[in-house]
Amino acid sequence: MSGAEASGDRSVAAGGNIGRVTTGDHVTQVERAVLLPPEALVSSAYPDRLVNVPRRHAHFVGRQREIALLDERFDVLVVCGLGGVGKSTLAARWVSGKTEDHDLVWWITAENRSELDAGLAGLAAAMQPALIDVLTQEALRERALQWLSGHDTWLLVLDNVSEPADVEPLLARVGRGKVLITTRQAGGWYGIARVVTLDVPDRSESVEMFTRILTHAGPRDTSGAYSLCATLGQLPLAVAQAAAYCAETRTSAAEYLEQLAQYPGELYEIPVEGGVDGGQAVAWTWRLTLDRLAAADPLTGTILRVLAWWGPDRIPRVLLDRIATPFAVRRALGRLASHSMITLHEDGAVSVHRLVQAVARTADDSDPHRRAEDIEAARLVAEETLGLVAPLESGSAADWGTWRELLPHIETYAQHVPAEKDTGSTAELLGRAGWFLLFRGDSLAAAVELFDRVVECRERLFGADHWLTACGREGIAEAWAREGALFDAAELQGRAVADLERALGEERPETHRARSRLAVTLRHMGETRSAIELLEGAVAGLERLLGPGHRDTLRAMNGLAVACQEDGRPERAITLNERTLERRRAQFGPGHPDTLTSRLNLVWMYEVVGQGERAAAEFGRIVDDSVRFLGDDHPFTTHLRHVRPPG
Repeated sequence: MSGAEASGDRSVAAGGNIGRVTTGDHVTQVERAVLLPPEALVSSAYPDRLVNVPRRHAHFVGRQREIALLDERFDVLVVCGLGGVGKSTLAARWVSGKTEDHDLVWWITAENRSELDAGLAGLAAAMQPALIDVLTQEALRERALQWLSGHDTWLLVLDNVSEPADVEPLLARVGRGKVLITTRQAGGWYGIARVVTLDVPDRSESVEMFTRILTHAGPRDTSGAYSLCATLGQLPLAVAQAAAYCAETRTSAAEYLEQLAQYPGELYEIPVEGGVDGGQAVAWTWRLTLDRLAAADPLTGTILRVLAWWGPDRIPRVLLDRIATPFAVRRALGRLASHSMITLHEDGAVSVHRLVQAVARTADDSDPHRRAEDIEAARLVAEETLGLVAPLESGSAADWGTWRELLPHIETYAQHVPAEKDTGSTAELLGRAGWFLLFRGDSLAAAVELFDRVVECRERLFGADHWLTACGREGIAEAWAREGALFDAAELQGRAVADLERALGEERPETHRARSRLAVTLRHMGETRSAIELLEGAVAGLERLLGPGHRDTLRAMNGLAVACQEDGRPERAITLNERTLERRRAQFGPGHPDTLTSRLNLVWMYEVVGQGERAAAEFGRIVDDSVRFLGDDHPFTTHLRHVRPPG
């Protein structure tokens, strides 16, 4: 029987029967098969009346014509229109009234294919929670598609789709239920879906919405509302922000119009992803609102410009609290929320409309809140904050949770910023995100894209043979190894080792870490003796340079133990693993994933030497401790639950 290891960055492993184990070096192949829970074998099992619909219809008015069109029978329907026109609000309002008509109503933000895939995986996980982290994202996505293609009593909402091509493969697979799509892209849907174009509301509906928001807390002066809504082009987002401003400041619509007259100009376009939206109305309301807010609290403008560089949905408060003191941040966020510039969630997370973000990223010399130098400064703050909050590791329960929150915002930041602006700090951040994706084990292509950008940046800044560039290539090689391209991975890892030997020499830990990673790949290729030779050298070098209790030293020693077991030397393997476990327990505590990994590896080694009862008892204790220390949703815990116990 093969042992298992976790001997690289952000690692988790299990010996035994989980089929494929994610380690910090790459996927470990083991001999036993995955044991799925019984309910996983029933493809149609899911909770009754499964619903996932956001609440986005506060102060909803009108749209009777569009609602009537949605009520007509359709298989695939596209609602298109400008950003800020209310597509998502209309969809959420209509869908919330259809939950009793369908067994499943599911909302997916689908701005790109990776978001769509993640949303489908989330659907499969909601249907069968026991499969969370047992199957990869690709497997969960496929499971959701199979279910959708075999049933017809469901309604799927794909929100904010950028291009028809992004959803065509899905639509080709699932043709029996209903799919509602919102998008800014009006063209390209012929032969795919029926299209409903959502224009701005008529003036009476806009005035009604303005009045509802304005008078929400009590009577207010509504004079000038018709003229104001017309000036704002009846764009719902702009009307809502103007109404919130007037309500907060006890300003009448007529007075607001007088203030707006200070900023005359032709309607111009602000680019956003997936198309171009008319943004002048939002820019006007932005200007007036920030004129007031920034005068009382300059932090409001700073925060809004920083928010523009992250993902629009559920920005964690931990990011914002790095910008200023928590009290100052909360005060500024409260002011922005009261003027409908952002949305505050109960758990402290923040959301902001994509069009507001686009305005905040678009420089305008005539707007003191959108000076190019301030926007660039906000971008740098956004990147620096991500770098400060992003953990160096991914294994512990706290680090795992933080990474899951941060990853969408790191990916969005990378999309907004051209690669030629990347600095060494950018490369470090993207590299850490790439290692987390490898740790998670279900986004290898996305990890390779990040590592490619890391290597491109470092080659530009430092040169192709620089040791940091070589470290970036190690991430690419890791992903290749996980995909099964072991020979390609070993070749690239060998190049990295040679570059590090030449640039740094023997007395640097980077050289020995690279040799350790190459050794793991060689072991999986069957070159166990070569792997042992490399690992013995790596252990000795890392002990000398970092000390016997350093995490990298212990990872290399853990890998050496596994290699010795596979080479038919179980007694030496047990001795090495017991020594590793003792040091890990002393260094990291009993609940760290590395400590649990060493305990798990010993289970399989004990079984090999005929100590089955001892192995079985220890395995049960490891499962209990993993739940207690790491939580139910950590990859280590979920893998353990579906491993056949020893004996």
